[in-house]
Amino acid sequence: MIFRDIKRAVALGIGLLVAIAVGGTAGCGRQEDVPATALATPLATPQAAAPVPVVIYLIDTLRADRLGVYGYDRPTSPHLDALAAESVVFEQAYAAAPWTLPSVASLFTSTFVCEHALVKAGPKLNPALPTLAERLAARGYASAAFYTNPLLGPVAGLTRGFGTSSLRPTNAGIPADAAAWLDQRDASQPWFLYLHTMEPHQAFLAPYAEVKRFGHVPIDVKVQLSDLWFEYAGLRRVDVGQGKLAGTTDTTAALDKARDGLNRLRPEYELLYAAAVREADGHLGAVIADLKRRKLWDQTLFIVLADHGEEFGEHGLWFHEQSVYDAVLRVPLLIHFPRGQFAGRRVADVVSLVDVLPTIGEVLGVPEFCAGCRGVSLVPLLTELPVPRRPAPVVIPALRVNATSFYRPWQKQAGDVNVVVREGPFKAIFNEQPGSLELYDLALDPNELKDQAAVDPARAVRLREAAGSWLKSCRRDLAAPEPAAYDEPTKKALRALGYLN
Repeated sequence: MIFRDIKRAVALGIGLLVAIAVGGTAGCGRQEDVPATALATPLATPQAAAPVPVVIYLIDTLRADRLGVYGYDRPTSPHLDALAAESVVFEQAYAAAPWTLPSVASLFTSTFVCEHALVKAGPKLNPALPTLAERLAARGYASAAFYTNPLLGPVAGLTRGFGTSSLRPTNAGIPADAAAWLDQRDASQPWFLYLHTMEPHQAFLAPYAEVKRFGHVPIDVKVQLSDLWFEYAGLRRVDVGQGKLAGTTDTTAALDKARDGLNRLRPEYELLYAAAVREADGHLGAVIADLKRRKLWDQTLFIVLADHGEEFGEHGLWFHEQSVYDAVLRVPLLIHFPRGQFAGRRVADVVSLVDVLPTIGEVLGVPEFCAGCRGVSLVPLLTELPVPRRPAPVVIPALRVNATSFYRPWQKQAGDVNVVVREGPFKAIFNEQPGSLELYDLALDPNELKDQAAVDPARAVRLREAAGSWLKSCRRDLAAPEPAAYDEPTKKALRALGYLN
């Protein structure tokens, strides 16, 4: 198999939110019952205070329920857990898509994949969609992006607007890269840092120092998991890597075999994943400590999130990209506001990462900052006076459009377009091609194992109609991507991460 020797070496350690409420409008119906004494004063605008520094720290492939702050019982996240006391924790935050490229495009543009259409490696973001970095540059911000995932490079158009952008060789080097950039920045300019690490993406690479915190995984098992990871990823994308339509080649039998192997080693992979999360948490902690040392922390808007989570066979699938269950879409979202405003608050409302860009705009005090955004600012969730809860609106936080992956049983069940719909504790998944709708009561069934569509047909029909109407509307705003081509070094890096064969 391609790159088998490389895999063995690394395995051994060598080297918009849209709310559609009946009779309502987008963004309404989201509030929290909080005593008036708990509410902080409104955020100061840039006219009343110095410009706000902005940091987005994204940990690739990090599912929320593997963190202490979200209830996990293993010590994976001491720095994130400490950060929670200084921040707002959003308990039900959704990535806008189940894998990196469309998810980060949605984060940067506050649009969904049905609008930006980045569904596979190759196309380039349409210039008609301004990025967060471009919007901040227009406000005079200096900016830098340091990332370890090659999907985020300039060829996809996601580094537009950054004064400095660089694909870095290691996750461990990201804190030093950020520190070096802060050392040389012009202190008179406001600034924006985007830091993207991906420790949990290939959990078999977790360093021994972290693995031993959680147990022991023999070397030969790490090698097996490395081989199975690449085999599973390659078999799902075999056609895309050869320039064919996904599904031209049916690799289902081989995928079933690889899946069986992963299922047998699930405890070991989850242990390695916990260790990788702990490694990522350490790198995050180093960045926070450096900002505090520089006395920049108190004034900084610091946002921690993930682009997607990860499946460990819960629905017969492994890793990400293939489904829209919460294991893949529910991600951490912690926001440290300047001067510690709202610190310690937890928000139960369903939110989406398309809401991050509008939230930044509101903190900066620029009402026009997010013209054309699908998302809405999250600040009103923290500043509204408490009112009696109204019926929960229907919220569309995420969408999957598949053009890269194929597994016949799943293709038959779910198709290539899946819309996530939330209404209170209920979550629906509208699968467009088969025309089906799955319905789960997350309060009683957080693992989404008991489909309630037949039990609650009225709700199922209503949410299916909401999803279909939303999808039709979203597609009308398509900004078709431009053609682009990856150079050979980028292709090599993408192959090493399983994105290409």
